[in-house]
Amino acid sequence: MHSRFSLISRLISPAFSCTYPGANERIRKVTGSWSVRVHQDLGGLPSLSMLSDDILVDHIFDYLMVEDILCLRMVNKLFYNLTHHGIIWKRFLKRIGPNVPTLPPSRQYSPPFLTSFEAERLVIRAITVHKNWILPNPPAASYLPVQAHRHILSMAVLPGGKYLVASACNLAKTHYSLVVYVLDHRICGIVPLAETPVRGKAYNVCAKYMNVEGTPSILIGYIRRKTPKNHQSTNSIDPSIYNPYINNPRCQIDAPMPLEYVATCLQISLDALDALGNPILVPGSQEFFDFAASQPPPFRLLGYLRSDSELRNIDLGEVDGVPNMVVAKMPETIVMKELTSDGLISTFKCAREITLSQQEQPICNLRLLPLQGQILVVRSTNRPRFAPAHSEPGGPPIIPDVMFTVAMFPTPDPGDGEAGEFNPLSIASFYGRDIEDFQISDPHALHDHGGNFLPPPINIFYRNESGGRICHMVISPTSRENAPEGFRSTGKPHYAIVNLRSNMMHRLSFKNDDSRTVCRTFVIPGCLRTLFYSVPRDNRSDTLSVRNFSGHLLSKRGDDAYSIMRRETLQTVLRNVPKHRENMLGQFDLPPYILDHIRDGVTAIAWDEGTGRIFYSKPRETMLHMLDMADTPLETISGQRYPIPLEDERMLDL
Repeated sequence: MHSRFSLISRLISPAFSCTYPGANERIRKVTGSWSVRVHQDLGGLPSLSMLSDDILVDHIFDYLMVEDILCLRMVNKLFYNLTHHGIIWKRFLKRIGPNVPTLPPSRQYSPPFLTSFEAERLVIRAITVHKNWILPNPPAASYLPVQAHRHILSMAVLPGGKYLVASACNLAKTHYSLVVYVLDHRICGIVPLAETPVRGKAYNVCAKYMNVEGTPSILIGYIRRKTPKNHQSTNSIDPSIYNPYINNPRCQIDAPMPLEYVATCLQISLDALDALGNPILVPGSQEFFDFAASQPPPFRLLGYLRSDSELRNIDLGEVDGVPNMVVAKMPETIVMKELTSDGLISTFKCAREITLSQQEQPICNLRLLPLQGQILVVRSTNRPRFAPAHSEPGGPPIIPDVMFTVAMFPTPDPGDGEAGEFNPLSIASFYGRDIEDFQISDPHALHDHGGNFLPPPINIFYRNESGGRICHMVISPTSRENAPEGFRSTGKPHYAIVNLRSNMMHRLSFKNDDSRTVCRTFVIPGCLRTLFYSVPRDNRSDTLSVRNFSGHLLSKRGDDAYSIMRRETLQTVLRNVPKHRENMLGQFDLPPYILDHIRDGVTAIAWDEGTGRIFYSKPRETMLHMLDMADTPLETISGQRYPIPLEDERMLDL
């Protein structure tokens, strides 16, 4: 059991040693318990054990780094107990600031009620995921397969990795549902807590923490397709199979009939999830099901939108304290709906870029920026800038240039159902070849630490050249002195198109026999850590043969302002500074059995950059698989830590 903590100590500080001549002999001599101290005679030499607990914890330990605390823990039983004290790890949490994984805004995870084990787990996870991520080839610390009880079609992890929301179905694909999983259950690890049926497959699932009428909640937004009533007699047609062609908005698979689209938002209270996730109730036991049946239904419908036009992208956010759902209505319209009892709806059309105003410019993706009352919108021309006359006989097809724009639009007034056409507040235009799959990071997914720390940038990724290259663009936050007055005084982050810059282009390949084949790469964006995963370019099915994962940095050697701030903040609790890799991309170092597993086919992938965990599901099974990039301390199902040198129930109160 002791090897687990020795591993963490070596991982954090391999060069630091807490051994000294005669240490083992002295440790064997030390005896004591939680309530009784026995001081051995050390030949008149002073000992830290002579000091009171308050002096040690509140004063002496305040000068120690994480490596020191973990090494001191292995000295004797007294220091093992004291180094688990919550105040020590909560001090570390405060010092590492924005590196702390986002926590649910519930009472259980508020600072006064945060357990010492949870505080320590957050600190150790933040340190080890950083150390692994900046290695040339990041390794996975652990792999865990769990029974999900449903076939998972797509999923989204809440920031901080405490909950996961999955669009799921049975293996026969006759019943669809949304399932909420808790990811750090003390007894079973990953446990499904709540499920609600859905009339068809849920697409574009997004989930965020938000307050609804003073209730801390998870809001879940998704889009569903359905056949019109006059076509519902055709039972053999499943509208869920007519998907956009692997996230390419210009190459869709058309349905043989008109489809209707429904965008829906559900609420589930965090108090309800905390009650269902109470470790006193063993998941799957009769007591668990009896308690769940005695509770009111956890899900609540907040609002929905119906449309005959395609609804594609969806986002959620609080605008002036009111939760809102934002949906892209194809081709060029944005709809906002307040998730209140009034349910006010606002609609506006995005004005076209003036040089190609005769061409349709469909929305590729959007991101609501609620703190500044604006919407970041990425659009592309529906047709190329220069249409080729014809290609040479027998030659490869000509891939034309395509224009895309990145623009900021103002949010409409609530209830303005026909706001008309909105001109962008600012816009930038670019040209590329065969552009597809725009992904935008969410800068508000992280904790708001006020004006004490630099806000994260907004990362925009897209593929071009038939999916063989990933391009990266960055919108840095406006500096405090150049921000508008309202943001300058409050310290809230402000983003402007004038700060947009093109960062880097990446081409990934994998070894096949004695040659290397260019991949088609997908992106799950993060503010600091972005996950890439690659598939063979000719793999066009919904079941992707993932060749490997890669970790992306914001800049080479992490020398951009945000990476430096995060790194320097984390180093305030570390004695030894880990070396940063040179390249922006680092291909994962995974065991052969994991590589074979993901290359055999993957249905859905989710990523949480705060905790460093990858979740994936496979076709024709009901398992959920997790790759963890971080090391964490362990605890027993009764709440005690490993190792357990003392049989003292008061350890549960730490």
